[in-house]
Amino acid sequence: MVLLLCALALPLPAFAYGDPSGGALFQILAPILALIWGAWMIFANKIYLFGKKIIHRLRGIQQEGTEPAPPES
Repeated sequence: MVLLLCALALPLPAFAYGDPSGGALFQILAPILALIWGAWMIFANKIYLFGKKIIHRLRGIQQEGTEPAPPES
């Protein structure tokens, strides 16, 4: 146990530099996130309206602006 504590307490040499600005990771992720956000902004309303339409059909609610179907004889 003491040997493990001594090994953890000793400093290890660092042979690499971690770029604090993100570097290549940010350059890769930023365009991908921008594409995802742009697609969401374009299609969000269509997805919302489609989901709303499905829920209304499942619940049997009449959509606004449509006339009720005539009764079958």
